[in-house]
Amino acid sequence: MKIGLIGLGVMGYRVAVNLRNSNMLDYIYNKTESKALDFSKKYNVAYFKNPEELAKNSDFIITVLSDDNAISGIVKKILPYLKNKILVDLSTISPAISISLSEQVSSYGGIMFDAPMMGTSIDVEQKRVTIIVGGPKDKFDIVREVLSNTSNKIIYAGKNGTGLYIKLAGNMMFASFMNGLAESISFAEKAGISKEQITDLFLNISSTRSPASNLKLPKMLNSDFDIQFALKHMRKDTEIMVREAQNLKIPLPLTSLVSNLFRIAEGLGLGELDVSSIIELYRKTRE
Repeated sequence: MKIGLIGLGVMGYRVAVNLRNSNMLDYIYNKTESKALDFSKKYNVAYFKNPEELAKNSDFIITVLSDDNAISGIVKKILPYLKNKILVDLSTISPAISISLSEQVSSYGGIMFDAPMMGTSIDVEQKRVTIIVGGPKDKFDIVREVLSNTSNKIIYAGKNGTGLYIKLAGNMMFASFMNGLAESISFAEKAGISKEQITDLFLNISSTRSPASNLKLPKMLNSDFDIQFALKHMRKDTEIMVREAQNLKIPLPLTSLVSNLFRIAEGLGLGELDVSSIIELYRKTRE
């Protein structure tokens, strides 16, 4: 079985490294060709200059892309080459879009799974990321066999779109938590509370202590915004949540507010930084 991967962004690059180190990656494609060329030279993996060639030569295709438009554009190009092949999308996109794409892939004789990742780039590097898979159960074992080379926990969620709904629900809580943590830290800083006291509060005393606070509190306190998960992607995810909620005919008052806050933060130039940089929005508004 020949395996190809499309998308060498922050997460995709690390997935590709894990697969290659397990001898489970044959081909790559990236929109920015220089990045694919560098990866090809470093890891001795063949690269193609267009996704169509990768699809023609692969039996199992993985996509790790940024948004609805990116994955829709790629699928449109590779559809004619997906007969009897498996396409696994690790991106976080709209469930409605993903379901539509899976139907298109099926009409061409292929099978598509949504398989969003829950975790950071560090989790991917350490193979600790959780992958939640939606799609035909009878082919899930094949998907699990491949993805186990980059994840220690792969969950079958149900039919197409289910993995994405679960991922969005998890990210919904995370998005609100990031704003709550940032606002609390900003309040404490303005009140003259020391870094040490703030750290003790949120990592040892508060009932809200969690892996998320362990990971993001130090970054917020020290203004260390090296990317683990970009703020622009969090903004994108919250916008998907709001749209999907409209389709489901349910209100998301808190998430709608949080989405607007991330949009404002991106407008302030924080989009390319880690999501923890949301604290800078709160610091600016207290001045």
